[in-house]
Parts: sequence; structure tokens; C-alpha cells
Amino acid sequence: MTLIAVLQPAQPYHFPLLLEVLSHFAHPTLDIAYDNAYWRVLRVNGGMGLARVTAGRDRELHVEQVAGHAPEDTLLARLRQVLPMDDSRAEFYDYARGDAPLWSVVEALVGLPPWRSETLYEALMEAIIEQQIAWIAAQRAQRWLVEWGGNALDYDSQRYYAFPTPEQIAAARPEDMKPLKITDRRIALMIAVSQQVAAGTLDLEALAALPMHEAHRALVSIKGIGDWTAKVALLRACGHESVASGDVALQAAVNRYFYSGTGSVTARQVEETFARYGAFGGLAARYTLMRWVLDVYPRGGR
Repeated sequence: MTLIAVLQPAQPYHFPLLLEVLSHFAHPTLDIAYDNAYWRVLRVNGGMGLARVTAGRDRELHVEQVAGHAPEDTLLARLRQVLPMDDSRAEFYDYARGDAPLWSVVEALVGLPPWRSETLYEALMEAIIEQQIAWIAAQRAQRWLVEWGGNALDYDSQRYYAFPTPEQIAAARPEDMKPLKITDRRIALMIAVSQQVAAGTLDLEALAALPMHEAHRALVSIKGIGDWTAKVALLRACGHESVASGDVALQAAVNRYFYSGTGSVTARQVEETFARYGAFGGLAARYTLMRWVLDVYPRGGR
């Protein structure tokens, strides 16, 4: 292993908490917490590199490229984007301290970096899979998809995957995607979007550079992409914080943490709950979901 960088994330940045949250995923796909480290295969200039990130002294992060041959400077730039290191979110935490219900949710998550997808394409494909499906089942499907794609690097008897390329999914037949166990309509949508991206008629990464409202409008103009899918994809790829009020897990989490209830509240109640936090509403919603993951799902998520 070769140490390629020592990084200083903007504080507060709670790297062990990130590993803890990721350990609650039953079927991890791309963001792997293993052996007190974060592992991620990143695509760089047509190649792949496997980054291993560990905690150093004085809140440093040590980065090694342990497999592959990606240019180090580009790999680091990608990693800083995937593990947001330049935004401390300190202003949000200060705000949350002044609101008892919100602070009761956020306090245990202070410093959690809201990790991101490497590309908007990756985030959109995963969000399509997650439409109207249980969280564990969605993880299982996403795990199958990355294994099907086969873009992997091996290190120390472990295999780590990159997301399938648009060209791979574009060339798939609907019957090839049956193991995803999602509807035929969503399979067709994944293939159709991938074909547009592969053909160059849809530039999702250009959309990712647009202001949130413009990118959202462009995504929902694609047949089959609704408000929830667009918001989730933009959140995960770009950090565009918004409230996906139709999310059933968020509806249940809001009821649990803000109203001490069981079951789900309505989408309108979710919107009203986070509207009170103004510009911080999207972050409040994201941290509420992450708290839900920690509290409801055991390690391994099963």
C-alpha cells in the first residue's frame, strides 16, 4: 500500500461515524466499511483505482491507492467529492442546537459526512431501483447489479466494485435484468436512460453542474422520472439538499422523531415539518433518514 495523501476535512468531520452508518447496510455495493477503513473503487480517465481511507492523528484522513492505476491527483479530487470534505455543515449544527426536536435527531450524527455517488448516472440508476421497494430489497438488487457489471478490483482476498457503465446497461436485454426483482417498467426505464447516455443524447453529468431547480426540471422531463427519483438522485450525486416528502421511510422517521408516533405521516406533514427549518430543511430531512437507519436497522441491516 502506498500513502498518496493526508487530507484535512473541514470540521466537524466524524469519520468513525461514517463507518458505523455504512455498517448498517445489509448489502453494501460501492461504499464499503471494512477493517476500520472506507473503501471505494473510483473511475478515473477510463481506468479504475481502489482507494482506502483510514483515520490518522488530529482528525486527518490517510488515503492509499491499493489497487488499480488511477492518476493520484484525479483520484483524490473524486474522493473529496464522494466524501465531502470541504463543507463543515457547522452552521447547520449550530442551528439545530436551537431547536429541541431537531437536535434530538441530529446530536448523535454531528460530523457525519453525507457521502455521495460518483456520478449522477449512478445515483439515478440506484434511485430507479429504489422506487416503491423495501430498503433491504433495494440494497440486494443494487448489489446484484454491480456484481453483474463485473467492474471490479481485488485486494487482499476482497473484491470491490465500480458501478456498471451506461454502455453495459444500455446493451442489456430486459430479461437480463430480471434478477433485480423490480417491475418491467423500471427495468425498461433503466435501459432507456442508459441508451440515451451511451448515445450522447442525454448528458447527465452536465445536468449535475446546473442549479438544483434546473437539474430537477430536466430530470422530471424524462418519462418515468418523478419528483422523488429526481430529488434523491440529485441529493446523492450533487449534495442538492431537498425534502423527498414521498419517501415512505422519511414519513415513518418524521412520525417517530418529531411526533412520537408509529407508522407514517403524510407527505404533506413531512413538507410542513421541514418547512419550519427554511434553508436547512433538506439537511434536516437527510439527517433524519440517517438517524432512522441507525435506530431501526441493526449492523448488517438484516
